Amino acid sequence: MTPRPIAIVYIDGFNLYYGLLRNTPHRWLDLSAFAKTLLPAYDIVLIRYFTARLKPLPWDATGHYRQGTYLEALKSLPDVSVHLGEFRSNVVRRPLADSARVPPDTVAIIDTKEKGSDVNLASHLLLDGFRDRYDVAVVVSNDSDLLEPVRMTREELGKKVHIVFTGRLRRGSVFQGRVDGIMRHVNASVLQRSQLPETVQLGDRVVRKPREWYR
Repeated sequence: MTPRPIAIVYIDGFNLYYGLLRNTPHRWLDLSAFAKTLLPAYDIVLIRYFTARLKPLPWDATGHYRQGTYLEALKSLPDVSVHLGEFRSNVVRRPLADSARVPPDTVAIIDTKEKGSDVNLASHLLLDGFRDRYDVAVVVSNDSDLLEPVRMTREELGKKVHIVFTGRLRRGSVFQGRVDGIMRHVNASVLQRSQLPETVQLGDRVVRKPREWYR
């Protein structure tokens, strides 16, 4: 029997959340089960999850608590590694699109940015490939900024790379013809079958699914 190719899965957490999970009852996602259900042809040895810890925001003062609970629950999965970037929130001024003035009128906005996850993902993708830790890298992201590290992984390291899109494409993908495979759609049934238990035991602590995530 031919052994399955060894794979590591690299998940852009914000991309996954806003592309597939937001406003669904599937946010309590078991990343290990998700990867293995989605990719049964591979022997998945590690799932790397890249995100940043949220900060309280005027329109969502408790989102960081729910995210923190989820990150705690992920500690129960031995094949999942969490890598944290930085979440920034600043008040900045931006020009109004319909301003008749020159220079245009401006308005103060809250600008939120998640920094570091794409760089962290690219770094681990290349380092794992250099260390020969996988045959196939599976990148769960729509981020076109990853095109160059993906190219280097394939052309310089000789590794295969597959892309899993987390949202609908409104135009052609920059990855088309530049990777070894593209999965353009993740069926909701995969997400539904890949949920963590409602309560997760961590030593003497119990982590519970946030009540807001049941709907």
